[in-house]
Amino acid sequence: MIKKFLAIGVVAFSLASCGNDFDTAAQAMCDCMAEAEAGETEDLGFDMSSINYGACALSVGVDIKDEQFAKSIESKCPDLSDTHTEYIEGL
Repeated sequence: MIKKFLAIGVVAFSLASCGNDFDTAAQAMCDCMAEAEAGETEDLGFDMSSINYGACALSVGVDIKDEQFAKSIESKCPDLSDTHTEYIEGL
């Protein structure tokens, strides 16, 4: 019986920490995109947001296709929600 409670506790903690991982990764994505957009000083004639998003996605350390990551993006930086959706659809 104690083993069942322990197992349930471990699973619950794992799920809770996964949400935190996605929140942390979403914040990292927000920060990375803000830096990338701030670094764009010259108009190249096309939208760089997808390219920047792809570069930033490599550094966040979670599965960006996971629905929880999409929810975290919506929560942390809603202005990137459409960019995220477009990027995932293009994969």
